[in-house]
Amino acid sequence: MEEIFNWIRPVISGLIGGLAVYFIIRYTKLTADVEGDIRNVAYSKPFKIFSAALIPFTVFVFYAMSKSYEGQELAAGLVGAGFLAASIFFPYQAFMVSFKYDDEYIYYKSPLCGSRTVEWSNLTKVGYSWLVQADYIVVKGIGRIWCSNMLNGYAELMEFVNAKKS
Repeated sequence: MEEIFNWIRPVISGLIGGLAVYFIIRYTKLTADVEGDIRNVAYSKPFKIFSAALIPFTVFVFYAMSKSYEGQELAAGLVGAGFLAASIFFPYQAFMVSFKYDDEYIYYKSPLCGSRTVEWSNLTKVGYSWLVQADYIVVKGIGRIWCSNMLNGYAELMEFVNAKKS
């Protein structure tokens, strides 16, 4: 009986993870919310729920790390470090960063950067990070702005940015 549970646990875990990704992608809109001429690029509700759920799950991962067997410390530490980084980065991006734009300006607000309004002419670079699996833009006066494909309006934004860069 224990062999069946050892086989089925990873399958159920994979299905739950796949279902979470499905809902995040399913409820991500192609276009941004529009307030007048300003487009608001923000994360969907399922992504925000996922981001918030990472925090208590990370606590569980650290608890499991404390119970790891001798010789597994490095692997457990790497997994824990990954969860810790994700439980800081994702909620920060989902709840504390505001990214809006119109045809002339970028309106960006975050705890680290403050509130900034910068012209699109200050766009210096468009890139992609393999580690974070997200595009980014670098704007003089703001710095690096992460542009995940999980953002509502991501496709519209990247089309706009590429037209500006050309």
